[in-house]
Amino acid sequence: MNDGYTCDVTIVTAWYPPEVAPIGHMMRELAESLVEHGLRVDVVTSVPNHPRGILFTGWRNRVLQLEEPRPGLRVLRVGALLRPASAQDRPRGKLHRILAYLAFTALVCLRAFWNVRPRVIFGVLQPLTIGPVLGLLARWRGARLVYNIQDLHPDAAVSLGLIRNALLIRMLLRIESQAYRRADALSVICEGFREHCVARGASAANVAVIPNWIDLDEVLPLTRPSALRSEIALPPGAFIALYAGTIGYVSGAQVVLEAAALLAGTPDIHIVFVGDGPLVATLRSEADARKLTQVHFLPFQPRERLNDVQGLGDVSLVTLLHGHGRTSVPSKVLGYMAAARPVLAAVDADSETARVVRAAGAGIVTPAGDAAALADAIRRLYDDRELARSLGGSGRRHLETSQSKAAILDSYHALFARMLGRL
Repeated sequence: MNDGYTCDVTIVTAWYPPEVAPIGHMMRELAESLVEHGLRVDVVTSVPNHPRGILFTGWRNRVLQLEEPRPGLRVLRVGALLRPASAQDRPRGKLHRILAYLAFTALVCLRAFWNVRPRVIFGVLQPLTIGPVLGLLARWRGARLVYNIQDLHPDAAVSLGLIRNALLIRMLLRIESQAYRRADALSVICEGFREHCVARGASAANVAVIPNWIDLDEVLPLTRPSALRSEIALPPGAFIALYAGTIGYVSGAQVVLEAAALLAGTPDIHIVFVGDGPLVATLRSEADARKLTQVHFLPFQPRERLNDVQGLGDVSLVTLLHGHGRTSVPSKVLGYMAAARPVLAAVDADSETARVVRAAGAGIVTPAGDAAALADAIRRLYDDRELARSLGGSGRRHLETSQSKAAILDSYHALFARMLGRL
């Protein structure tokens, strides 16, 4: 590898294909779009292991490795702190997640200072510990520094009780504040995140609200039943409420099981989880213990099956714990809307997720944690299929007119052009 190689933009992200995390696919699409506009791009990421912490088949866990998928684009991968394959049926513990993030930070530091010479650094600020590393790299290389804010850390972890040590919390808050103040620009996914970053020290002039996107040519409304219906062996007339994506601590997905119990008397209604995360094992065990036979679980599916996943449900579910709507905006909402499926959002009324669903006319918002209200909303759309179709169509039209991939990538092109001094 050539230590003298200079690129225009280096993207640093903990997630990248072949992992199925939406942020990873967005970072790949962003990198490819920048290359198409004549820039040279490096992506620094990990070997694929998300979400189980287990290395994907066909990969080696080497400390440093290089891919060049197309001219102008290099993918520089670092090794990862992995779990044994025998642990794949057990969720990762908090300690392993913390150590894995620290290992990623250390290896990115090694990779970046040895082999990356960017003009602009664009880092997804998760884990938060990556902030000081990228700040030092930017100063050493004389590069402009841009952070992308997908979740608000450490607030989300603190409010969940995952971090309780007062000294550690103060340290993380200081890292967060310094990252915001020292960045040349921040890209945040919603207005609420912009307000948070400014309150924590960012210059308002440096914060750009650029929402996430989904490829509307990749996710299309299905005109046939999803192939996954037959794989789960569901009755032909089953009405499916779909929960797709990472099932994490903030999700509050427990409310879905409570709603399923309330809907047990309507045998045509089935709940299907498609995804993975730290709560899956708990939800599975509870569904079995309560004999909720209308609740089904599938693992994450390959990217080429995304259309079948998003089109599986007659309605689609998104949930967040009470008080967490300001620290997390589930990307699954975009997939649901692209598939023209109505969104039932069990979230706080003042959350960004609720705002998106209401603004698009894409579904029904129910209070976070209110299983009875969620069950009533599912039953309402089960009884009124025309309303369900209308809400789903409205969500799709909103993305086509207000949140298209092309328009959002144009916003990123303008941001990078400014950082590179091309405007």
